[in-house]
Amino acid sequence: MSIFLQREFAFFHFKEGVVSLITKRIQNLRAELFTEGNEAALITSPENRFYFSGFKGSSGVLLITKEDAYLLTDFRYIDQAKEEAPFFTVVNHQRKAFPTVTETIEKHGVKKLGVEFGKMPIQEYKELESLNPKLQIFDSEEAIYKLRMIKDQGEIESFRKGIAMCDQAFKHSLSFIRPGMSEKELGLELEFFMRKAGADGIKENHVIASGERSSLPHGQATERIIQVGDFVKMDIGAKVNGYYTDFTRTVVVGEPTDKHVEIYNIVKKAQEVALNAIGPGKVCSELDGLARGVIAEAGYGENFGHSLGHSIGLAVHESPAMRATDDTILQPGMVITVEPGIYIPGFGGVRIEDFIVITEDGYENLTTATKELQVIPV
Repeated sequence: MSIFLQREFAFFHFKEGVVSLITKRIQNLRAELFTEGNEAALITSPENRFYFSGFKGSSGVLLITKEDAYLLTDFRYIDQAKEEAPFFTVVNHQRKAFPTVTETIEKHGVKKLGVEFGKMPIQEYKELESLNPKLQIFDSEEAIYKLRMIKDQGEIESFRKGIAMCDQAFKHSLSFIRPGMSEKELGLELEFFMRKAGADGIKENHVIASGERSSLPHGQATERIIQVGDFVKMDIGAKVNGYYTDFTRTVVVGEPTDKHVEIYNIVKKAQEVALNAIGPGKVCSELDGLARGVIAEAGYGENFGHSLGHSIGLAVHESPAMRATDDTILQPGMVITVEPGIYIPGFGGVRIEDFIVITEDGYENLTTATKELQVIPV
């Protein structure tokens, strides 16, 4: 078989797999949502539009009924929509989507419609309501996010590729970091490395914080110059096929002090305790408590102010979260970060973050980078 035909064959099966996943997601949506007389769902948020259709354009809405699925967009995206969302009937909505939505709803005799209350701007909601005064509108957002909590194989493969890029970027950083460079210089190098490796983009809140600034949990890169004796905290993420990843490692420039080693080892132990306990059936809040207990017992409880971790996907922060107020029970297919930290104002901070997938008998850690304290030679 020629190289051209091999590529065509691989592309065909890739598309076939994507369509199969999309079909399954729509089936799951109907099973979850279309009960108690609910007859259709209107999806307007970019994340959920992509999740249920595969359409990457920046304008459009989905209307999914019990039997049909429509993608309404404008003339700029018609051909793209037909290519990326073959399972949908693509409709040109001209200048405004909601009059066309109304026509389609009336055609199907829909009386109850689900919309994403938390995602739809109030003016759009009012327009939809005014065009359909007899329509019963209910909130479908919770049901949709319940579906998105369990990741399918297509999503997990995107995560796997993204985390591999983060791992390699971190390894690259060990030979790139040096005293005298700025945080921004380091951040740009990491971004360039991941984009060159094939990332669609990076997560927007990259954290590159050195020295005393490493005590800022979300301290983004500045012109601060990295110096001997600094912790350098790097919280990065590659975006692949629309899916975000999350990765953190902390290194020290030059010979570490006893305090550097102490703080680092406490965080490392807290993560190990949490990882040893994670698996299906475990409760998020209890896992958070385990890691938090290690840090508190060491005397730094007040210096760990965020949750142990969070889910991730088409958004950087998704549900569930590993925090004291989230009693979600972990299930196979959920993805979660495990990222304890200690942050001491005026000194610095440490965070170690892994990216894991819950499996039937435990979990798979997609992050492979070393967690031993890396000392940057000077």
